[in-house]
Amino acid sequence: MEITVIGLGKLGLPLAALLANSGHKVRGFDSSHGLRESLNAEKFQSNEPQLNELLTTGKSNLKICESIEEAVQDSEAVFVIVPTPSLPSGHFSNEYVLSVIENMGPALIKTKNKIVIDIVSTVMPGSCKGSIWDALEKSANSKIGEKVGLCYNPEFIALGSVIKDMQYPDMHLLGESHNWAGDVIENALTSVVKKQVPCQRMNLTEAELVKIAINNFVTMKISYANSLYQAAEKIKGIDIDRVTNAIGLDSRIGNKYLKGAAPYGGPCFPRDTRALAALYSELDIHQGLPIATEQVNNSHVDFIKNYVAANIHQSKKVGVVGISYKPGTPVIEESPGVAIVNALLDQGLDVTTWDDEGAVVGPANSTKAEAQTSLEMLLANVDFVVVTRPLDQAAQILKQVSQSGKPWLDLWRQKY
Repeated sequence: MEITVIGLGKLGLPLAALLANSGHKVRGFDSSHGLRESLNAEKFQSNEPQLNELLTTGKSNLKICESIEEAVQDSEAVFVIVPTPSLPSGHFSNEYVLSVIENMGPALIKTKNKIVIDIVSTVMPGSCKGSIWDALEKSANSKIGEKVGLCYNPEFIALGSVIKDMQYPDMHLLGESHNWAGDVIENALTSVVKKQVPCQRMNLTEAELVKIAINNFVTMKISYANSLYQAAEKIKGIDIDRVTNAIGLDSRIGNKYLKGAAPYGGPCFPRDTRALAALYSELDIHQGLPIATEQVNNSHVDFIKNYVAANIHQSKKVGVVGISYKPGTPVIEESPGVAIVNALLDQGLDVTTWDDEGAVVGPANSTKAEAQTSLEMLLANVDFVVVTRPLDQAAQILKQVSQSGKPWLDLWRQKY
C-alpha cells in the first residue's frame, strides 16, 4: 500500500517505521527541517525502544519528503499525527490539523485514485464531522465519500513503549466517514500488529468521544485507588495493596490501574480528563466526575508532600527518585515526579533529584531542585528518599536505597 505519515514525532515516526517494515511504501513529512535532514542522513537517534532498529530495517520502504504535497501525491492513506495543543478552556486546538489539510490540497486535487485521510491526533468530539470535514472538502475540491474518505483513529500508547503498544493493542478504534475508507485504514493497522486485534468501527464523533472517555475512566480509577491509599494511611494497620487487589478481583472492576501509588500524569491522561470536563461544560452536563478526578489527583500530591514533611523530622534534605512520567522515557510532561518536587520545594525543603532515564526538572518547571547524575550522589546528599514511579531496575536501585540507611517512601512498594 502507498501510505503517507504527516508528523514524524514521538508517535508518527514509530508508526511510519512499523508500516515500512510491514512492506508498505511509506512517505513521511515533518515540519521540522532539522528532523527531515537527520532522517535522510541516517543520523537520527531515538531513546524509544526498537525505533532505531526499525528505521534501519525499513529504510528501503521509507522516504522522507520535503513537502506535504510531495508526501501525499498518489497515496492511498494519509495518517495525520500532528499536535493538538490544549487551550486554557481544556478544549484541543485543531490549528495544526487544519493547516496540514489545507496544504495537502494540491495533491488531493491531482490524485486520480481514492484516498483516505486518517486523523490520529486527539481531537474534540464533533471536530471531524465539523471543521475538519469542511476543510477537507474545500482542500480536495470534492465531497467526502466520492474520492476522499475521512477516518479518526487515535492510538492508545505510552512513550517508552510506543512500538510494543502499536503491535499489541487492546483494540483499534476507528471512526469512519464511509465503509470503504474504514477498510483501507483497518488493513493498514492490521499489517503492523502481532496478534489478532478487534477493530471497533463507528462513526467519527463516536470514536472521538471514546478516545477521551477511555482515558478519563482510567484517570478516575487511578484517583479512586489513590483516595483509598490516603484513607489507609490515615486509618493505620491497612495494607493498601491487599485492599485494591481484593477490589480488583471483582470482574466488574479489574485490577489494571487500580493501585494506590503516585498521581497520574504524562502527555495524555491529564489533558484528556480536562477535555471531557470542557465538553461537559459546553453541553451543559454536570462536570463533577472529570473535575473531581483532577482534584483528587492534585490532592494526592499534597498528601505525599504532607507525608514526607511529617516523617523527615528536623531534616530539610529530600531526594526524589523518578522524574520522568513513566519508565522507558525521559519525558517530564505533566510528570508526577515534577509535581512532587515542586510541592516539596514549596514546603521549604531542599530537593535533590535523580532519574534512571536521565530526566531532570528543567528551568521551566523549577530552578531550585538539584539534579544528580548518579543514585550514589543523591543518597550522599539527602536524609529522606521518595520514589515516585516504577523503575526498570527496581530491585537493584531500591536495594541500594535501603542499604544507605536513609528513611524512604516508595509510592509503588516495589520488591527488592
